Amino acid sequence: MAKVGIVGRGFTGLMTAIALLKGFDRPFHLVMFDPQPKIEGGEVVSQTASTVLNSRVRDLSVDPNVPDDFRQWLETGDAWRDRVNPSAVSVEHAFVPGETFSAYVYQRFSEALRGRTDVVVQVCPESVTAIDRHPRNGLSVFFGEQQRTHFDAVFLATGYGQRDRADEPSSLSAVRNTVVVGGGVHAVDKALRLLTAGEASHVTLISASGFLPQSHARSGVGPVLSDQPLPRTLRGAFRFLREAANTANAEGSGWQGIMNGFRLRAGDLWQGLTPEERSRFKRHVKAIYDSHRNRLPPEHYQRLHAAIESGAITVRKAKVERIATNGVLLSVPAGLEVLPADRTIDCRFRPTDIDVPLFRSVFRADLARRDEVNIGILVDRCGRAMASPDRFQGLFAMGPLGLGSLPDIDLVPEIVVQSHAAASVLGAWIDELVETRDARDSG
Repeated sequence: MAKVGIVGRGFTGLMTAIALLKGFDRPFHLVMFDPQPKIEGGEVVSQTASTVLNSRVRDLSVDPNVPDDFRQWLETGDAWRDRVNPSAVSVEHAFVPGETFSAYVYQRFSEALRGRTDVVVQVCPESVTAIDRHPRNGLSVFFGEQQRTHFDAVFLATGYGQRDRADEPSSLSAVRNTVVVGGGVHAVDKALRLLTAGEASHVTLISASGFLPQSHARSGVGPVLSDQPLPRTLRGAFRFLREAANTANAEGSGWQGIMNGFRLRAGDLWQGLTPEERSRFKRHVKAIYDSHRNRLPPEHYQRLHAAIESGAITVRKAKVERIATNGVLLSVPAGLEVLPADRTIDCRFRPTDIDVPLFRSVFRADLARRDEVNIGILVDRCGRAMASPDRFQGLFAMGPLGLGSLPDIDLVPEIVVQSHAAASVLGAWIDELVETRDARDSG
């Protein structure tokens, strides 16, 4: 029986498990490592399960072959049908709370597991500390108090890396000076929920880049692709994108379809960029690109700007140097500034922390290497960690860990496709291991 490990049990880890249960067609023993001992629908996908997801229902199926699976699940489930935000658009174009999507993902995981009587699944409530090559092929995984076990393949599915989860302080009464650090969808959603719940009378939203998420179109739009070839340089490609978006806006069709089409071509563009251009993207372009690809539901976008106009939310462009119990230390053009706060909530999505012991161990063992812009692990489209262009040794780095190699791999639809692709190639890898072992044993 093949033995497979998954490190992490958030959405990326569970999606990988679903794909393996549905697409890896041989008996296997699956071990899922996570120091959190419970699996529950509202906890497993996101810490912020009540957050409204910024992908539409139509884009959230866990099965690429059944793109309307999530919509069908919503429409047939009595417990969830009424939780879809009522609007003029159809269900497939709606946005739903994270807890709803979490319940769907967990149910599909449970169903896939029930359908595989030839699979053993074990949850290990330990943190993985290191991974190394095993003397008899495969990988050694170290966890807990220097425990070690042998795996044929391991999937790193830790999202943006291994970090301590800090519990957000709760407050039943409103405080005046509330600071939310971050300029992404999660930060905006948190600021709006604090105001709606009466836990804050005013929120200062601190964005390092000064950019905030743009809005989705009212109804879902598909990708708009140009017949013209995409320029192969960073500057040329984004000039092309800007001009196409301006034309679409002038014609009344909106820029969102242009961005959706550009994202379909972004992977090939990224592969053709020089290391210098990739570094330039990280420094100067990524923030505005993220603000247009990670968009807010239209209702949230309207509520955000209404709150800004009324003074309920103040937006500051600044870099947070330190967070204290009574405020934050900011770096602004004029120097350092102390911003008093009765409550501070950090909602930043930081780059993957690849300097923790786990990731250092896989680099040291030559199982993987850092990507060229140093924001994650070098992977191919299936998530295989590549120590060199033609050297794969059984280690996968899924989802956001591969952002330096694959643009948009931190979004749900892309993670779904990658997980199923990884399950497909795992069979060939296991066959290769078996042949190697048989040849060695017979020799």
